[in-house]
Amino acid sequence: MSRTQPSAPRSAPRRALATVSVGVLVALLANAWAPAGGAAAAVPTGGAVATAPVPSPTATLLTSLPSTPSTGAPSPAGPGPSAAPPTPEPPPVDPLAGLGKKERAAFRRCLSVAVGPGSGGPCAALLQKKLKQVHLHPWAVTGRMTVAGVNAVLNYQRSRGLKPTGVATRATWLALAARAPARPVELPRKCLTKGIVICVDQGHRRLFWMRDGKVVRTVKVRLGGYNSHPKTGTWRVFPTANGTWRVYDKQVDPKSENYGSGAMPYSVMFYPDMYVHYSPGFHSVGYAGSSHGCVNVGSLSDAIWIFRHTPIGTRVHIFTPRA
Repeated sequence: MSRTQPSAPRSAPRRALATVSVGVLVALLANAWAPAGGAAAAVPTGGAVATAPVPSPTATLLTSLPSTPSTGAPSPAGPGPSAAPPTPEPPPVDPLAGLGKKERAAFRRCLSVAVGPGSGGPCAALLQKKLKQVHLHPWAVTGRMTVAGVNAVLNYQRSRGLKPTGVATRATWLALAARAPARPVELPRKCLTKGIVICVDQGHRRLFWMRDGKVVRTVKVRLGGYNSHPKTGTWRVFPTANGTWRVYDKQVDPKSENYGSGAMPYSVMFYPDMYVHYSPGFHSVGYAGSSHGCVNVGSLSDAIWIFRHTPIGTRVHIFTPRA
C-alpha cells in the first residue's frame, strides 16, 4: 500500500490572486475609457478591491506633448469662422476726367514737360491760358514765358500750396487741370498773439497789420520772385524767407549798396536784407515784376501808415500756405 503525502491546496490562493488580477485589470481598462482628468470608479469583482484614481492614458498623452503657441489658424477639426473677403481698392481718379477731349489731350502732352523761364511752344501757351483764367496772367497769351509769366507761375504755386519754383512741372499741371482752388486765408497762431504783429501771407499776397489778434489793416504786397541780380545781372528766383523776426530798425530813406538811395522808402527792417517798404516799381508795373525778397508795398499811403504805426521790436511773421 503506497502512502502518499497529501499536497497543500493551491487552488484557493490562485483563485484569490486571479480575482485580484482581474479586478485590477478591469479597473485599469475602466480608467482607460474614463473621461480625461476624471477618477475611475471601483469595479466590483466579487471582493472588495480598493483602487486609487488612475490618470487617463489620453490625459497623460496630452499633458506630455509640448505646447505650441496659438496662431489663430482654424482647427484641423473644423474650418472655423469664414473670413470676410478683402474690400477691393477703388480705381485711381483720373485728374483729367473733367476736361474735354481736346483739352485732355493737350494736358496729357504737357504733363511731362517743364515750362519755365524762356520756354516756348504749345505747353507755354496752355500754361499762360490757364493762369489767365485764374486772374494771375492778365497779359496776352504769347506762347513764350517772359519774366511776368514766370512770376505768375510763382504766385499760382504759392496760392495753391505748391513748392514755389517758377517752373511748371507735373504737380502744377495737375492742379491747373483739376481747377484747384486757392488755399483759404488762415492766419497762423503766431499772428494771433497780444500786441502788434505784421503777418504776411505769401499765398494771397497780403500784409495783415494786427493788434491783439485782430486785423486792423490789410495791404496788398509783392514778394520775392524771378529777378536779376542788381550787380551780376544773373536771373534767378529771389525768395522771401518764411519765419518770425522782430523789427530792429526803421528808416525813411535807407542807403543800399545794391539798389542805391531812394529805392526803399519808408523801410521797416526785420531781416538783414529784407524790409517792408514802399516800391515805386510795384506801383508802376504791379505783379509783372517782383522784389529781391523784400515785402513791397505799392501804395505810398499804406507804406507811410505802416512805418508810423509799427514800433521797434514788433513781431513780423511771414508764411506760405501748404496744400
